[in-house]
Amino acid sequence: MNQSEAKPITVEVLQRFVDQGYLTDKQRDQLASASSGGLRSMIDNGLVPERAFAEVLSSAFRAPLITRQQLPSLALPGTQDLSGFLIQHEALPVSLVNGVLSLAMSDPSDEFTLQVLGSKLKCQVEPHVALRSELLEALARVYPNGRSADTKTGETETGKTKIGNVDLSDDQDLPDDLNSESVLVRDLHRLIQRAVSSNASDIHFEPVESRLRVRFRIHGLLRDIDSFSGQYADQVVARLKLMSKLDVTERRQAQNGRFKFPADGRMVDLRVSTLPLHDGESIVLRLLEFGLSQQSLQGLGFSDDIAESIQQAISSQQGLVLITGPTGSGKSTTLYALLNQLNRPELKLISIEDPVELNIAGINQIQVDEDYGISFAAALKTVLRQDPDVIMVGEIRDAETAQLAAQAALTGHLVLATLHTPSAASAITRLINLGLPEYLVSSTVKAVLAQRLLRRVCRDCQDQGQDTDSAEACSTCAGLKYSGRTTIAEYLPPSAFVSRISEQVGQVSEQLMATRLLNGVSLNDDAARLIACGETDQAEVFRVLGFHAQPSIQSSKPI
Repeated sequence: MNQSEAKPITVEVLQRFVDQGYLTDKQRDQLASASSGGLRSMIDNGLVPERAFAEVLSSAFRAPLITRQQLPSLALPGTQDLSGFLIQHEALPVSLVNGVLSLAMSDPSDEFTLQVLGSKLKCQVEPHVALRSELLEALARVYPNGRSADTKTGETETGKTKIGNVDLSDDQDLPDDLNSESVLVRDLHRLIQRAVSSNASDIHFEPVESRLRVRFRIHGLLRDIDSFSGQYADQVVARLKLMSKLDVTERRQAQNGRFKFPADGRMVDLRVSTLPLHDGESIVLRLLEFGLSQQSLQGLGFSDDIAESIQQAISSQQGLVLITGPTGSGKSTTLYALLNQLNRPELKLISIEDPVELNIAGINQIQVDEDYGISFAAALKTVLRQDPDVIMVGEIRDAETAQLAAQAALTGHLVLATLHTPSAASAITRLINLGLPEYLVSSTVKAVLAQRLLRRVCRDCQDQGQDTDSAEACSTCAGLKYSGRTTIAEYLPPSAFVSRISEQVGQVSEQLMATRLLNGVSLNDDAARLIACGETDQAEVFRVLGFHAQPSIQSSKPI
């Protein structure tokens, strides 16, 4: 949309995104005063998930939310000549009945497009809202030859290469042939786009019998999505290796790479891992979501009490703050969110990661590489000579790293780190087992946070009273009964480390520490809270925690 065409964003509409935790008051004010960009800039910049964006606008503008199945596969008569305009302004005519044109749009506030189409087609135009990725896919299908400077890959009027609203001209991590006409290439690109739209965290390509199976990990669980015939398996694997600049001829050793891909109006980072198998190669693409790392702690699902306590723990800018939990529990996302809050000009932040998942401006990020002698411990030794204020250690794996992290915290640095332990209390046992003396643990550890991710119950299924066994699956959750995830957590506050931890190490020590959890709330208790307010259910809690959620009888107020 040109600057002269963009309708100013009303504070009332933006406030809806603030109320749902996607925008801060400052971001709302910045967007409201912006001279261009429109509402779509929120998903262009990764501030708001695509589905949430569509749902809020549908409600705000009283425009029906249209599903993928309702989007047409053929152009309405008389609209072919407008194909370039429609693609540029992300609008797709759906039907024309009794002089009223139903128009699918990603941004129903775009009055310029409504006025132009009403004038050109001499009809009344009624806006509908569609998910942006589904709309762009439908536009490409309906108007395959209707490209414009803003939608094709090529030179625009400014001489910069773009796809949609994403500037590609200076990015070296992009595949070289994004606009290839190869059917296989286009199918792969659509698959990645579909994964982004589905909020998948990973895409799995696996050889199974005579085919290459494709699965998405959505909200922690894998789902069969598609498959390629076995005769194309080698071509798919080769294409993915080319996209991530890996050695196509190497099939006997695992490889790691990454690439960027334009989807949903933003640039998505994908991390690639290959694994040789006896009957081919397995490839996993990890979709790295930058938008999550910019959310507030409450936006990630933490309770107000825990979010406030974490803020207090990092405000002193010294000491050791630990985040614990198994793989896939959201630890990295929480760390990135904390780093973003601390990312200020007056502070020097250095992170040591394996691997670096998200590139964040203003943070000095180090990639661990054992082959070149760059371990967590070796990197941490060097980092301490770089005059840092805040250090993030991706994982404390060994005694040397634990000792160095504690010494850094003792000498006036704020150290954020993760541990693979099941609870907050067991993190203390782990540090002591790694050889840290009890006095060093009690004097350096400022707080321990243990967390898990639980799937949210689908609100649309609840509102419609849909049976999960119904033949007509919910369009929001595809019949899975869950949509989105939230966080449960338990928190050991600084007060837990004031007195001696325990003369004994082991189960007794962990039980003692567990009684000092913030407000006596354990993971079990926090899960019970979410069940009580209808956010999740017993089945999901049992899947994640392995027992039914009920208040812990051992809980007590912090000592």
